[in-house]
Amino acid sequence: MIHIRQILHRAFLLIAVFAAVAAMVALCFTTVAQFYIMEAVEPDFLSDNSVKVEIHQSNEGEPLVQTKDLLEYFSLQGGSLIVYRSYPIANGKAVFLSADTGFKPNIIEGRSFSTDDFEQQAAVALIDARIRDRGIERDGELYFLHEGNEYKVIGIYKTPTARQYGGWGDTSGALYYVNMAAAIGNNLDTPLSGIYSIDAKEKSMDSFDGFTTYAKKINPQINMRAEVTTASTSEHLMQSIRNTQVLIIAFALTIILVLLNVFSTTYYWLEGRYKELAVRIMSGAGTPSLRGMLLRDYLLIVTIGYGIGLALAMLIIKAGWFPFIGESVHLSAVAVGYLLCLAVGTVTGLIALALRLKQEIITQIRG
Repeated sequence: MIHIRQILHRAFLLIAVFAAVAAMVALCFTTVAQFYIMEAVEPDFLSDNSVKVEIHQSNEGEPLVQTKDLLEYFSLQGGSLIVYRSYPIANGKAVFLSADTGFKPNIIEGRSFSTDDFEQQAAVALIDARIRDRGIERDGELYFLHEGNEYKVIGIYKTPTARQYGGWGDTSGALYYVNMAAAIGNNLDTPLSGIYSIDAKEKSMDSFDGFTTYAKKINPQINMRAEVTTASTSEHLMQSIRNTQVLIIAFALTIILVLLNVFSTTYYWLEGRYKELAVRIMSGAGTPSLRGMLLRDYLLIVTIGYGIGLALAMLIIKAGWFPFIGESVHLSAVAVGYLLCLAVGTVTGLIALALRLKQEIITQIRG
């Protein structure tokens, strides 16, 4: 207990410095990591191999490829499959699913789509909890209006929005999903047009090529253009850094300003232990053993400061005081932050000890 008190004597400023560094590093890396997740994870449960398809058809002459043709083709393909038609203005999607897919919204009420919904051509929908008030309640059921048709709401889901990052970005994907195969109104007879997505994982491009061949047998003039959405990990990381570069610069400058005080606080801490060290030298302790002891004590202070700073960062994140900060402390932030503090602490401690330990202790003894 006495030794702990000796270590912590005049250590408050050092602990505060490393706590500040730890908090800043944790918050900075957590924000970058959150943006990386936003970049790396495709919205609407699509894989990295999904294909974005733009379709145009002319109403002149040739018969038009319709929604029922698309459904007929993909119903026979088998395997894991997600097909979307996007409605950008309403931020909604018509969806067709086959087999086990990654389409797994966080349902908080009701259920998700089932195989029977597509086979029975049920007019059903899933909606985001944020637009629940846009639903129509009737006879104890909730309905959602899409393209002039009413779809029964079978499930309400909640999407993580990363606190909207102050309005910078949204990973939520669609606000609602309707059954593309619904036999309602003229839905099945609607000509294909606009933006579609095909996700058959590694076979996505093959599925697109097969459907293109099928569609051109119906309408040779149909125009279909595909874009693969695959992006590498490094591309996602670089984009996340670009998205957060202002925050990174701000955090970096703050960390540098804080670290500029490390030497002065280290000297202040050493001054509080001069008498103890003088006694140890007079008792026969060598400089190497004293240097090792002080460095060990110094790194203990660094660890204490880091723990306090990390707890502070977690409190800030959980409280949601700043909308541009991530929602959880990622392991990468903890590891990088601690290693940075240890590296700075080791270098600073060694330099401070090398410059002042021997000289000041000798001065104290002679005095």
